[in-house]
Amino acid sequence: MRFSTILALATSVGLVAASPSPALYDEHALVAYADDGNITLSKLSGCGSVGPLGTGHFKWWIVVSCSPGAQMTCQATDASGCVPGVVGPIGSMEVDDPNDTFNVAKGTHTNTLPFICPSGGQIRCEANFNDSDDGPSYSLRVF
Repeated sequence: MRFSTILALATSVGLVAASPSPALYDEHALVAYADDGNITLSKLSGCGSVGPLGTGHFKWWIVVSCSPGAQMTCQATDASGCVPGVVGPIGSMEVDDPNDTFNVAKGTHTNTLPFICPSGGQIRCEANFNDSDDGPSYSLRVF
């Protein structure tokens, strides 16, 4: 009886350790981009988010690797990185391929955008703000 309990515990620990994280954070995910990609911001807020974002730009995005076919979410959080951000200042949220050549998902006046990871295994999670100075109140994350 004891052996089977230990075996079951060891098996469950092994399964948890082998389960991949939904968003595979690489060097791109630690950076937020603005403008035409020539503006970068490298700082992390809480809960796996990048931010708070900077001022002077309407559009901010992060590039994140993901498992093709996985159900994911692109989210604009508050500056802390853990709570969904206020929707009013957000004009739209978009999920595109990293080169911004095709759209995976798009929503207007939302802070949370569900999507399915495309076959390329990498996406761009983008927030488009109504005012170029709204960024510092937000962070971005994919989960």
